[in-house]
Amino acid sequence: PAGEPSLYGSSSDSHSLYFKGLISFQTTTGLLAGFGVAICREEDDSFLFKNKGSLNYSGITGWEAELMALKLGLAKAVSMRINHISIYFDDPEIFELVMGRSVPKHEKVAMLIDDVQRIRQQFSSTIPILVGRDETEFVYKLAKETIVSNNSIPMPRGSQKKTCGNCFHDDVEGEKMFSVALCSHQFCPECMKEHIEVSLNEGGVPRCPHYGCTSILTLKSCAHLLTPKLKEMWEHRIKEESTPVCDRFHCPNPSCWALMSKTELVESTEDGVRRYCFKCRKHFCINCKVLWHSNLSCKEYKSSVQKPTTTVWRQCRSCQHMIKLSGKCINVACRCGYRFCYACGAQWKLGGCSHHRQAVMELVVGLALIFLVFIGLSIIMPMVK
Repeated sequence: PAGEPSLYGSSSDSHSLYFKGLISFQTTTGLLAGFGVAICREEDDSFLFKNKGSLNYSGITGWEAELMALKLGLAKAVSMRINHISIYFDDPEIFELVMGRSVPKHEKVAMLIDDVQRIRQQFSSTIPILVGRDETEFVYKLAKETIVSNNSIPMPRGSQKKTCGNCFHDDVEGEKMFSVALCSHQFCPECMKEHIEVSLNEGGVPRCPHYGCTSILTLKSCAHLLTPKLKEMWEHRIKEESTPVCDRFHCPNPSCWALMSKTELVESTEDGVRRYCFKCRKHFCINCKVLWHSNLSCKEYKSSVQKPTTTVWRQCRSCQHMIKLSGKCINVACRCGYRFCYACGAQWKLGGCSHHRQAVMELVVGLALIFLVFIGLSIIMPMVK
C-alpha cells in the first residue's frame, strides 16, 4: 500500500472520494491492472487516506478496474465512519452507470454496480460529481505507478507476502491469510470479518467475497473470526435458508423473534390457531401472527386493528410478518432484515421501484439545494462585512 489514513476527524464532516482504475497491455507480462484511491476532507482538501495497488484478475476490463477502485474507496470510507461523501468521476460512462441513467451490458459490470450501490446505502449521503481528467490526475498517477512498478520489478521467488483479494493490500503475511476452502481465494482477517458482518446484517449467508465467486463460507471455518452475536446470527441464517419460504414463521414476541417452521409448531387448542414458541414459550396466533389475542376471535382482532386510522399494516414478503406503518414513510425495514417499499411492496434498493428512484432524486435535489445555499452564503457574507 502507498499510504495509511491520518486522523479521520469528525464523522459529520463532508469528504471527497477520488478513484482511478487502469489496465495496461504489456508485451512481456501481459495484462496489468492497478488502482489509485484518495479520500480528502472537503473543507481544506487535506488527505485522510491514499492507497494504490494491483488488481490481479484475469481478463479484467477498463470499466471493471474503475468500479473495483470505486468499490474499494467507498468501503474504506465506510470503515472510517464517514457519513457524507462526494464521489468524483472523470469517466462519463461510469458516472451514468452509477447514476442509474444507463444499464450495464455485461454481467460482471452489473455485479460491481450492485456492490457499489449497496455500499452507498451505508452513507447518510453520497453525491456523484462529474469532473475533468485534470482534477483526478493524482489518483491516475497512483494507479499508473502500480502498473509501472509491477512491469519493471519482478516478485522474488519464495516471497512470504501475499495480496488480499478484497482490499488489495500486498503486504499480508502468508500464514495470516484466510483461505476459502472451496475456491482457495485468500483474504486478510479484517476484510473477512467486515464481509461476514455485512452479509449477515443484509440477511444472507456469507459467501466468498472474491469478485464473481459463489463459494459458500462455512460457519466452522470462520468460527475464529466471529463474535458471539455474529455466530448466533449465522446459525439463524442457516436455519432460515434451510426452511422453505412458505413454511417460515417468526415468533411475534419482539424480544424473541425465533425462527420456526410451521410444521414444528405444537397446537395447544382444538381450533388450531393458538400455538406457542418453542424458545420463549409465549402463546401466539398463527393466523394473525401476533401474541395471543385473549378473549378475541381472529375476526374480532383483525377488525380492531383495521379501524379507520392513520396507522396502516403491511406484510413482509420475506417472512410474512405484519408491520405497522405510521405517517408517510414508504421505506420499511422488517425485523428479518428485508427492506421494502410500503407503496408497492417491491424490495427497497437502487434500481428498484419508481418510488425508490423518486426518493433518491428528492434527496439528491435537496442536498444540491443545501449546497447552493451554502455557496451563496459564503459569497454574500464577506460582501456584507
